Amino acid sequence: MKSNKRHLYGLIITLFLVGLTLFSYRHWVLDVPLTDTETVNSWMIEANIHFVSEKNRPVKASFTIPYMPPHFAILDEYFVAQRYGVTTNLNGNNRRAVWALRRSTGPQSLYYRAIFREMDSNESYLTKPVRLKIQPLEENKKTAVDTIITQARQSSADIVTFTQSTISALNTKDGNAKLLVGNDFNDGSIINAAITVLNQAKIDGMPVYGISLSQQNKANFKLLLAVYNGKEWVYINPHTGAVGLPKDFLVWQYGSGPMFDLSGGKRPQFTLTVSPTPINALSVAKVHGLQTESQLLRFSLLQLPVHVQETYKILLTIPVGAFIILLLRNFIGLKTFGTFMPVLIALAFRETHVIWGIILFTLIVSLGLAARFYLDQLRLLLVPRLAAILTVVIMLMIFISVISQNLGLEAGLSVALFPMVILTMTIERMCITWDERGASDAIKSGIGSLIAAVIAFWAMNYPPLQYLVFAFPELLLVLLAIILWFGQYRGYRFFELLRFNALAGKT
Repeated sequence: MKSNKRHLYGLIITLFLVGLTLFSYRHWVLDVPLTDTETVNSWMIEANIHFVSEKNRPVKASFTIPYMPPHFAILDEYFVAQRYGVTTNLNGNNRRAVWALRRSTGPQSLYYRAIFREMDSNESYLTKPVRLKIQPLEENKKTAVDTIITQARQSSADIVTFTQSTISALNTKDGNAKLLVGNDFNDGSIINAAITVLNQAKIDGMPVYGISLSQQNKANFKLLLAVYNGKEWVYINPHTGAVGLPKDFLVWQYGSGPMFDLSGGKRPQFTLTVSPTPINALSVAKVHGLQTESQLLRFSLLQLPVHVQETYKILLTIPVGAFIILLLRNFIGLKTFGTFMPVLIALAFRETHVIWGIILFTLIVSLGLAARFYLDQLRLLLVPRLAAILTVVIMLMIFISVISQNLGLEAGLSVALFPMVILTMTIERMCITWDERGASDAIKSGIGSLIAAVIAFWAMNYPPLQYLVFAFPELLLVLLAIILWFGQYRGYRFFELLRFNALAGKT
């Protein structure tokens, strides 16, 4: 007996932990949302190069496009150009889209559109820098660089703080800073001067081009300075010296190479537009499921055809309805005709709705019960009697449908959705209860079945719960563990406590 108990509780704990682990993994790692209305922050970005092609010359145009930017993931991307061939090439840390056409005339527009999703991860794919080559400088610039290096080393402890001190010195706009930066202290000139200083100090640095997603419509490139500290690349603001990559900063290009190239055309214009485009989180998870190597998401209900998904959305709520019946019968003490009859009636309520469902159910059972009492007088055997009741139930359903059609009552047509076999068995069991325990018990069980069906319908038809068991079917393992646990209850039911309360008062 004790070994059986240990086995049962071991099974309960195992089911609970497995279900909870799979649920946590699917939500936190695979990003499956907890509600179907949840959205993720995403942006539609369009890059366009417009130019005029030269007559009878091959056209080749290219520009940099994002590749695995920190804080963001590319959900989808499109290359739009009529008759052009399109390829993408990875060159170092950057990716470029290349359009090519043998002959073209007149104005041309090439588009790159992509949807970017915000992510918590800040992982960078940036490779380690190659061996640093120190560039020779003119004598006056070398003196200015040496002065800034000396000052920065005295007020720094590592590469990052050295770079911050260098940027601070360049932003003072003194003689040395003006000699290196020039008269225009913009982001690009400051970063170029900082890279010159870092190069002489044997530190790798490069400019990083990106766009701020807080911009609306037309976007302009912004620059940050990336410095290699021996382990990873660190981003630094060229004006404030602040360390870190802003979360709304989408990295577009690393390094100072040309943003776009064009041959066979003239008067090129490169523009960027940004527009916020919130996307349903479940759609994102489905796309992720097609792209990921995780078998748990690839082989999930989310990847089934839509019509099959709708079927499983209904089927997966049946265990929830059965759990509701368990609570009502074993803990509340509500009398019903069987366990699954209220659940199946609740499924029929999805189409008939509750009020009409109760009316149609009561009407069919009442008329069927009258027919059952009549058949009882004929002293038929069990199987012929059940077959006769089933035939009567179907005839009643046809009769109600025809009458409803002629009276213009569309709800009456849904009577065909009731499970006829369950109705037949309900009539049979109600009649037997009527004979054995009296009309009161039979009517109480019938009313209890309807109450249980209504409560189960409300639970099974609750949209957030429907979505939860569909998106996370492993929660049924948790529900199974709870059912097994509750199956050990042998105590009094709530209605029994009320019934015996009078006896407790007398003692």
